[in-house]
Formats: sequence, C-alpha cells, structure tokens
Amino acid sequence: MAAGFAVGLASLLAPMGGTGSAAAGGTAARLEAALAVGSGKAMPLVTSSVPTVTRPCGTARGRPKVDEVLLIWEENHSYGSVIGSPEAHEINRLAQRCGLATHYEAVTHPSLPNYMAMTSGLPFAYPPWDGDCEPQGNCTTRAASVFGELAAAGKQWRSYAESMPANCSRTTKGTYAARHNPAVYYTSIRSQCLAWDQPLGTTRQGALHEALAHGPAAALSTVTPDVDDDMHDGTVGQADSWLAGWLPEILASPSYRSGRLAVVIAWDEGFGSGNVPSSAPLVIMSAYTHPGTRASLALNDYSVLRSICELAGLRQLGLASRATSFVGAFNL
Repeated sequence: MAAGFAVGLASLLAPMGGTGSAAAGGTAARLEAALAVGSGKAMPLVTSSVPTVTRPCGTARGRPKVDEVLLIWEENHSYGSVIGSPEAHEINRLAQRCGLATHYEAVTHPSLPNYMAMTSGLPFAYPPWDGDCEPQGNCTTRAASVFGELAAAGKQWRSYAESMPANCSRTTKGTYAARHNPAVYYTSIRSQCLAWDQPLGTTRQGALHEALAHGPAAALSTVTPDVDDDMHDGTVGQADSWLAGWLPEILASPSYRSGRLAVVIAWDEGFGSGNVPSSAPLVIMSAYTHPGTRASLALNDYSVLRSICELAGLRQLGLASRATSFVGAFNL
C-alpha cells in the first residue's frame, strides 16, 4: 500500500504538460487528492472554475469577499406572477441556480416610497411621496442616504437609468421614470448625482457596459430599466429578455468573476395599493452563493439596505438597523 502510494505520488511530482499557474494548480490538486488517499480520508478533487451563463453561482470557494453590489430594480409584480411563470425563463433559471428569497415584502405602495425606503431606511408612505411625485420642491429630501454614506466613506456609487436623457434627470420623459431612480430625490448628493447618475446605454456601448468591462469598481451600482423593460408597462417576458441580454456581461465582469460583486434583483412592489406590504420576488447572485439557495427569512426593503451597508462597511440607516440581513443566508 505504502509503496504503491509512493509511486503514485512520484508520478504526480513528475514534470507535466502545460506551463504556468494552470499546470501548477493541476499538480497541486492531484497531490492533494493523492495525500487524501494515502491517509485513508475521502477528499474531493479541488478544481477552479469561473461563472458562466449555465453556472452563474457557486463557482468561488473559501471565505466570501463580496464588497460590491449591483442592484437591479424591477416593477409591480408579486412573487407568484414571476416565480414559476413560463414568461420569466431567465429569472427562474437564476432563482434555481443562484438564490431566491421566498418571504420578501415591499413595505408599501406605490413605487416611490419603496425606492426611498430601500436607499434611506426611512418610511415615505405619506403625501406627496405616496403619489409618485416628481423630484421637485417638497418632493425632495435632505435625508441621509446610502449614496451619501458611501461618498462620505470615500467609496463610489453609480446609478444607471435606461432611456434617461441626461445625467441625474429629474423629469420623467418617454419611457424614463424619475420615480424609479431614487438618487435624483436626495438634495444633499446633487453634485454626485450629476456626475454618477448616468444614462444606462446598451449592452454594446455606454456607461454600464464600460463599467462592467473596465470599472470603476463602485461599492453600489443601481440599474433602472425603463418602463418597457422593468415589467411596469412591458410584459414579464420582455423584462426577462432584457435581463438575459445583460447577464453575459455581468458574469464576465472582473468584479463578478473575482467574487467581489453580488447582484440583487429586487421588485419595488407586488400587486395591490395603499400603505400595506406586498409579496415580491428577490433574487440574489454571487460567485459564492450556493446554487439553489432558498431563504425563508422575513425580508423587506430595509433588509436590502441593511445588507448593502453591511457589505460596504457602512453604518445602518434608519429602520435598516432593525431589519434582517440576507448576507449570511446567501453566503455573501
């Protein structure tokens, strides 16, 4: 037994085809397996992999090192109208191969108070906010926000809004809805907004395309599809196709491949009206997230904020301090 093991070990240490780290990595993996056999212990062969469209999550090993979040907002659909829907093929595939929160709730209706809650930790379910007002006059706020907290900590943020005519646009126009772009409502970050709240562009060119490929590595990036592509006016299938178009770029980005970037796909609200919670989907992706993870924790808008602040090393804002984090549940 010992002689046979020695021969096997010698063969592993012999020169191998290939050069550089790939060959060294292969030798190390085989050596580890041989040592396990020699000691009588079962040990799986360690291999490395990178995220792909077919395997978007669970490719990274070791202690998670996520410190960046890409938050993609979708609109106005309850959990059961998306999860399990044949129109949402890509979203359901991600939910199956990455992570899904099964008990996530938007805190109120309509859209704007949820976006504000998710970025400030404060309730905005009162006039004029509950009328989805434009960011003018008394429909702006100096409240602290995750955007301002990031900048104060020396970190960067970005917001990318599809069909927005210019940076930090405060006027709804065409298929761009200002109420779905919360950064434009915070007056204390106006100068940052003018620089960092940008038109999305396309999968071939533009701000998000460049950021995914080359940086900057922002601690938080929010993505606002236009009302045709976020399920607000368009169909579930249309939004699903839009997301599928961006997925290869996200997975190929250096930040995602390195394990630093987590992707959060959140719906602003489910069906219904009035100041009551609604069930909505929440899908989480990262290289460290175990495929098929299901979290039954009671989560809401404030949980999203809490988790972002936790990953970025920020203080907790408002009601986020009482909310449940999903960082551990999805191995971020």
